[in-house]
Amino acid sequence: MRNPHKNKSTRKIRELTVVPELPDLEVAKNILNRTLSGQTIEEVEVGSPILLRRPTAEIFESTLNGLSIREYMRYGKFLIFHFEPAADLYINFMLAGRLRLQSPADPKQKKMGFRFKLENGLDLRYLDARNMGKIYLLLKDESTALIPNYNEQGPDALDPQLTPDVFRQRIKGFNAVIKHVLVNQRFIAGLGNAYADEILFSAHIMPFRKRSSLTDAEIEVLFNATKSVLQNAIATISARIGDTLQFEVRDFLQVHGKGGEPCPNCGSSISSVKSGLRIANFCRKCQF
Repeated sequence: MRNPHKNKSTRKIRELTVVPELPDLEVAKNILNRTLSGQTIEEVEVGSPILLRRPTAEIFESTLNGLSIREYMRYGKFLIFHFEPAADLYINFMLAGRLRLQSPADPKQKKMGFRFKLENGLDLRYLDARNMGKIYLLLKDESTALIPNYNEQGPDALDPQLTPDVFRQRIKGFNAVIKHVLVNQRFIAGLGNAYADEILFSAHIMPFRKRSSLTDAEIEVLFNATKSVLQNAIATISARIGDTLQFEVRDFLQVHGKGGEPCPNCGSSISSVKSGLRIANFCRKCQF
């Protein structure tokens, strides 16, 4: 017999999971460049080989041991480590991936993807409570074509070359409901469920409208909302967390995760509707 209480608990955990999105990873990238750029890796350990999509754990450890981390970058939902000499590490955090700076003396976590012991005496650890993250190490002259779907992504949502004209041209190639278009990485890279809700609220657009119903004027408003919501989130998270690597700061969001609470604009109750595998949060009075 199924346990209804267990099912409710599982649903609640899934709804409360904070999935790293573009603002979280952009802030993490900035922190890493500010605090750990140029650090040499003195020891490498793979804890959960299932997270390592390529190459093998043995090659991963032997290749990175002794290399210096030249620079940290981000593209869409991927955080990228550029090593000297040439090697590149691509991490897709998926639902529950996290980076933590810890003492090497701290106990090793059960679901630790990898551990880098750095020359500054600290460990940089990748943790994943649900073992769903994807880690790819590309060796010298290897192409990102080896990473499934990476090259099929659209331009990064913060790419300066993503102009209003480019945004409008790209969005007209998609015919789903607008929220599903925003989270489609082939359209633009980096948006997930939380910030799609926020962008649509800022643009006063109902998440279930067909993309084809949007006028050019509404598409321009959506473009401006995309840029402003992401930039404001990056600034807010940066101010709140300093140099700590945290992906859990979401309490400043306007509607996402706020189902049943009053709308910050009109005071009516924020709706929470399941759409596919996602929960859409929106205001029925402010969004059309």
